[in-house]
Amino acid sequence: MKKILILGAGMVAGPLIRYLLKRGYQLTVTSLVVEDAVKLLGGDPHGQAMNLDLADQESLSRLVGEHDLVISLVPYTFHPMVAKHCLEQGRNLVTASYVSPEMQALDAEARQKGLIFLNEIGLDPGIDHMSAMRIIDDVHRRGGKIRHFRSYCGGLPAPEANDNPFGYKFSWAPRGVLLASRSGASYWNDNHIVEVAPKRLFRNMSLLQVPGAGDFEAYPNRDSLMYREIYNLGEEVQSVFRGTLRYIGWCNSMYHYVELGLLDTEPRDSKDMTCADYMRSLLDAGPDEDLRVVAANRMGLPADCLPPWNLHWLGVFSRRPVGCDKISPLDFLGDIMEEKLAYRPGERDMVVLFHEFKAWFEADNHYERLTSTLVDYGVRYGDSSMSRTVSLPAAIAARLILEEKLTRTGVLRPVLPEIYNPVLDELAELDIECKDEITAY
Repeated sequence: MKKILILGAGMVAGPLIRYLLKRGYQLTVTSLVVEDAVKLLGGDPHGQAMNLDLADQESLSRLVGEHDLVISLVPYTFHPMVAKHCLEQGRNLVTASYVSPEMQALDAEARQKGLIFLNEIGLDPGIDHMSAMRIIDDVHRRGGKIRHFRSYCGGLPAPEANDNPFGYKFSWAPRGVLLASRSGASYWNDNHIVEVAPKRLFRNMSLLQVPGAGDFEAYPNRDSLMYREIYNLGEEVQSVFRGTLRYIGWCNSMYHYVELGLLDTEPRDSKDMTCADYMRSLLDAGPDEDLRVVAANRMGLPADCLPPWNLHWLGVFSRRPVGCDKISPLDFLGDIMEEKLAYRPGERDMVVLFHEFKAWFEADNHYERLTSTLVDYGVRYGDSSMSRTVSLPAAIAARLILEEKLTRTGVLRPVLPEIYNPVLDELAELDIECKDEITAY
């Protein structure tokens, strides 16, 4: 029986664990809160829950060596450290996170040792890569060239659960969502590089209609420039854009919260403070000033428009205790958002993924518009769509590696046919399927 070490028992781990248990693997699931791992294993005799602090390098190394493969579902900053233990112990690794420079630096040694370090095998990144590459490779096989490529993805409340002024609920760690909101972006548009400064991220927004899902705000997602090479598009392509989707209204509020300093990461004193005390300190407001009015003035807005009103709705001006001695504005905002923007029992989330291509075929001088759309919903009182679409690709890939069906070694993304074809085919059997359409003109 093959043994798999799963690091992390968070919000997306459940479907992966059940998929692998069902197929007869022996699992060890680690967490800082061991009860989380125990709950996900559900008493299965092939599963073992274990408390593990990743700072305990000796225990981590031993566990890696005792298993045939490692799946890391912990924050991305830990992946290079985990990968180094996999190098030392000669074990393959699967993650759903972006390839960092530190991880990429391990490519040569992993290839030398014949190891597979497969990253970006989740939703975004993951299913987005695989569904895009299946179309790109097909266009190339048919003699075409991709001229324009735009890709959008978002994890959102299902329409009936979209009942708060932000149009958002958390299906993964709030801190990760807010940290991503601090990043700038870059993309390729009509043969020009567009650089978006972090403070302008939410102003570089456009509206997008996704068939079968509705209208959304779309804003750039990090660095799209690298995907000219990763997707083998080279000089043929004139536009490459990867974006994030949100319901209408999110971008305006987040833009002003960045301006207000609410996404700053430097800890501030908060001992014995209420939320109102903390915001008064952050805004440098007087003891008798109306905090909503002060915040609105700092944002250059009327006090009764949505960005300041949404802060009032969240409770950042309330007498709720902050509850710690020091906290950054970002974590302060994230803690309150986690309470107010949580899914209630029985509510569904929704994943929307949409690709749009323009391809040119020189042989007969015709163009094609190609689209690929995934609209997936969570299960009431069951798995969220986010947990299924993030963790099941990783679970399928882990099985393929253990069955020795993947031969390429090194630090990989799922942009190769030997990876994306079997993973996408099995996801379709699990009712996670992209619908592709082609219009020639």
